[in-house]
Amino acid sequence: MELAVTPEALRLWPFQEAERLIKRWPQKEKFILETGFGASGHPHMGTIGEIVRTHYVVMALRQLGKDAEIIVFSDDMDGLRKVPQNIAAPWLKDYLGVPVTSIPDPYGTAASFGEHMNAELREMMAQTEIDATFKSATACYSDGTFADGIRQMFAHMEEIKALALPTMREENRVGWFPWLPRCERCGKLYTTIVEHYDPERLTVDYKCTGSFRDVTGCGYQGSQSVLGGTGKFYWKADWALRWHVLGINYEMHGKDLLDSAKLSAAMVRCLGGKPPLTMVYELFLTEEGRKISKSTGAGISMENWDRWGTQDSLNLLMFKNPKQQKKLSTASIIQYTDETLTMEPSDPQYQFIYYHGDRPDLGGLRYSDIINLVNATSITDADQLVEYLGRSFGMERIKANEKFVRELLTKAVNYYNDFILPTRRVPELSAEDWALIARFEQLIDETDDADAIQSGVYEIARSAGREPKEFFKVIYGVLLGAESGPRVGGFVKLVGKEKVHELIAAAREQAGVAARQEQ
Repeated sequence: MELAVTPEALRLWPFQEAERLIKRWPQKEKFILETGFGASGHPHMGTIGEIVRTHYVVMALRQLGKDAEIIVFSDDMDGLRKVPQNIAAPWLKDYLGVPVTSIPDPYGTAASFGEHMNAELREMMAQTEIDATFKSATACYSDGTFADGIRQMFAHMEEIKALALPTMREENRVGWFPWLPRCERCGKLYTTIVEHYDPERLTVDYKCTGSFRDVTGCGYQGSQSVLGGTGKFYWKADWALRWHVLGINYEMHGKDLLDSAKLSAAMVRCLGGKPPLTMVYELFLTEEGRKISKSTGAGISMENWDRWGTQDSLNLLMFKNPKQQKKLSTASIIQYTDETLTMEPSDPQYQFIYYHGDRPDLGGLRYSDIINLVNATSITDADQLVEYLGRSFGMERIKANEKFVRELLTKAVNYYNDFILPTRRVPELSAEDWALIARFEQLIDETDDADAIQSGVYEIARSAGREPKEFFKVIYGVLLGAESGPRVGGFVKLVGKEKVHELIAAAREQAGVAARQEQ
């Protein structure tokens, strides 16, 4: 999609970032932007989200007359530090410390653990329709891509150490060295200790006597060249290496990596290079305001967003002010998905969110409408739900966009099963409440107009001396088992008055059973 460079669009952050890049390298015609991936676990929506954010800057650069390329770099030569909770392969504990591209694939579909994760990432990248170049750390260390950079870094090794050591805890400084040889006997990275290095011959003498967590070295001592993929730099030096060798001009990173990025930039300058511009983004928080834990996988996170939210909703989540902290909750999923489905094409954000093409016209259908429909009907069969939606939003329109609608239905059913069904409860209502519900039933039988139903609910409440918001709460409790919900008039139109009567009858029956059980 070609961007419209309007004054409003130029104020958006992708254009501001593009202008920063052009200002720093005014003569440059092509910019290289990077994003990274840790191949020690499955890629997820957060991984893709960072690629999407980077793509936004590329879109702006191209609209300003510059070419740009995204490099997605996989840190697949890193050693495995723990067995991922979402991989049922306890035998992986025997490979802790071993580079992930030297570990068997738990799924048996790729040559290694790391290559399996890389394949998943490339598949997810293809689905975004974003043009990006994939690079593997294992390949770059092995095929000579990094060879000249390694030579330069070993020539400046004492300067690099002088930059890094002051940033470390005192107890970690003794014996620390930026290069991690891979033990020739046990294959581990994090248990090797460099005792001597030769910057001219490019060799290191090491012993495998270190430890991390519960993993200890095998005791082997040896000497090896640092070329040919025999080892790698620890990650901050590794970051500097690829910035320098690949000519990276721009990379985003989380606020938690601010100090690390500064150190890596200083190392690039030490080599005589020019470090990239970076954009620091804020981290996502739990609903309670705590940092999301990747290890537990609990709650809403980028790891599981795609179970309930669309790619477009993720695009919007990533677009909205990256420098502002955001709390992720079940409401966030509905909020962002609804906004993408109702965003006007004239909105300056639209061209970024729908970079892959215009959104299907669903006649105002929102994700929250679908969730309310599933909640009210308890129907999880997509064919039946399509029929319901066709009644309210036009079957011709729904059928014309059926693939997209069914994707929304699948995610809504997941949302219903995961968040709504476990918390549904029959409200405890008074006789007066049930009398008002009876009047509500009379109201919906008298009119099919959504606005008339909505205003009629207010009249019923006021005529009984009740606060309307309290009566709406009663209605939502009966119909949805919740304290809040959609506009009642629109909801009745969506599910049909017959279904509303069924829901009320079922709630009366359940309330009666509960009352009899208490007697």
